[in-house]
Amino acid sequence: MKEQRIHKNRQPVIAPVASRTKSVAGFSLVELMIVILIIGVLAAVATPIYRGGIQKAIRAEGEAALGSIRNEVRAYYGEWGVYPTEDLGKIMTQDWHSINPGELNGNNFTEDSYYYQGGGSIYLIGVHRGQVMELHRSLNQDGVFQDWDVNVDE
Repeated sequence: MKEQRIHKNRQPVIAPVASRTKSVAGFSLVELMIVILIIGVLAAVATPIYRGGIQKAIRAEGEAALGSIRNEVRAYYGEWGVYPTEDLGKIMTQDWHSINPGELNGNNFTEDSYYYQGGGSIYLIGVHRGQVMELHRSLNQDGVFQDWDVNVDE
């Protein structure tokens, strides 16, 4: 058997009563409410920015296709001295342009979304708003993009 030595001067260490009865684990209700409030404020600020970014990306997709059509129409004007008078469907079937079938299709628009009105020295190319944009987007012969809302066949 082992010998036990008794130390007379040493007292056993006993934890204070308060620390034995109260556990310090988890968060208080106030702390959780503050975190939820901060997350709510961040979400309220970020949501409009996110929606604006989506709308901007959709418009950029439409504008890219309008730019492709504009280049072809300007090439026609450079060769013949006038803008074509046909509608866009007839223009896309001609052999004087380099836009391939399906090339104007994207995530939000198809070839049927675009239209062309022209002849003489002016033209207007546009993309219908459909279900994805608030307003129509158009491009004129001066290279100016415009948003507008009128009754156009969609």
